[in-house]
Amino acid sequence: MPAPRIARTVPTSIRQPQEGMSPSHLAMVRDLTCCVCGSGLEIHAHHLLRAEPGGRGMALKNADRWAIPLCRAHHDALHGHGGEEEYLAERGIDGRALASALWAERGDAAAMRRVMFRASQMRLAP
Repeated sequence: MPAPRIARTVPTSIRQPQEGMSPSHLAMVRDLTCCVCGSGLEIHAHHLLRAEPGGRGMALKNADRWAIPLCRAHHDALHGHGGEEEYLAERGIDGRALASALWAERGDAAAMRRVMFRASQMRLAP
């Protein structure tokens, strides 16, 4: 009598959701206007590069909680500039504060638009 076969199971990795990740938040960020020029066309949810303490490491993007809206032109310009913080600072934008405020209002599109309005007013103030 042959020995009973042992069922082979293939281990599967179950990804645990990372804290601060939210596809719905990213979708809402993409529905906002560009934080640099106010355009509403071709908006990208740009993940700030050095927002999390200790960094995330090479080739790992930060959590969605650190996303800000940028139009395609400014998103490309930011990546071509080489210095994210300098690029935003030259335009009067505190990326971390903006991303934090947007995350605090996640799920409420009207509140997120108000955050963007206040940010634009502060940027344009003399």
